[in-house]
Amino acid sequence: MATTILFDPTKPPSPAGRKELDRRLRRLYEAEKSYDTAKANMAKLAKSSIAGSPVADGEVWVRDAFVFRRDPAPGDGSDRKLPPKEFWPPAGRLVTPRGSALRFMLIALFEAQTRTKPGRRPDNPRPLQGEGDEIGWADLLATDAKQAGDGRSFMSVPAKKGRHLFSALDLMHAEDLVSLPNVEERRGKHKGFLLNHEGGKRISGPNDLYLVPHKADKTYFRLPLGLFTQGWIHALDDRDLRYLLMLCYFDQGQPDGFQVISRTRYLHMAIGPDTYEKHIWFTRFDLNDVTLDGARHFNGTVDDYGKGGKAIPHTLKLLREGFDRDGMKVVTTAIEQQLAR
Repeated sequence: MATTILFDPTKPPSPAGRKELDRRLRRLYEAEKSYDTAKANMAKLAKSSIAGSPVADGEVWVRDAFVFRRDPAPGDGSDRKLPPKEFWPPAGRLVTPRGSALRFMLIALFEAQTRTKPGRRPDNPRPLQGEGDEIGWADLLATDAKQAGDGRSFMSVPAKKGRHLFSALDLMHAEDLVSLPNVEERRGKHKGFLLNHEGGKRISGPNDLYLVPHKADKTYFRLPLGLFTQGWIHALDDRDLRYLLMLCYFDQGQPDGFQVISRTRYLHMAIGPDTYEKHIWFTRFDLNDVTLDGARHFNGTVDDYGKGGKAIPHTLKLLREGFDRDGMKVVTTAIEQQLAR
């Protein structure tokens, strides 16, 4: 028997979980002004997107290779231990504590697809930091950073945003997800960076420059445009984003729901329990439906497991229309409600 989860039956957060939620909520509110600016800038880019581009059609396309390895990592995936990081897909390798690389990679794909038609290669005329009313790359990032220091040690918020941007680009370059034509320059090495194919670093040779996928290709999946224009890209954390990428990958051709077996998650996507269990938060955000087998509990445990009980995976369904709402409002409200328990 299967049961559709229509409510959140989880317990109140633990003391450690409560502390982490409180910290996340504070960071979100401290970034609110920056969030509003970045959200408005991305909405402006989407509105001015060229006819025939993916964004003009209300989507952002990402190649499968960014989230799914065609060949499984070594092992059988049965010990709930993720494979070595060298066997992770690029989306996983971009995740670092307090980093922006995964977020910025997705933003860069969005930006390219506002002005580039399918099958064509984008250039990069956008400045790293804009002047006047010009939208620079740093203007597409949100931050909770504050100015600090004084005199010669003073650092402004734009300077701190620039550091986040450069750090993200350095990691993306290390993973061969961008090319840096000016990498030999002492200053400005990140200027004019170019996207590479989403598959990233290759064993057998260098990665190629990025092309927007052809519509007829069957090697990409679709992200909801509201992820960018409604600010979700900044309201969600890295594990949220990785879970969302998994949802969108499997949603292709299975809009009524799908199951993801653990071996696939571990060995092809490097997604462990902490990320997979984001389905609980996505239920609170109204971004997915979760249907459970009658023997499986919401926390993943199974009745009589080891005594004949079968661990049937959750059936997940992506709710794309949920991204039409303001991401900051939805996420902060859900966290506040959990903290009030």
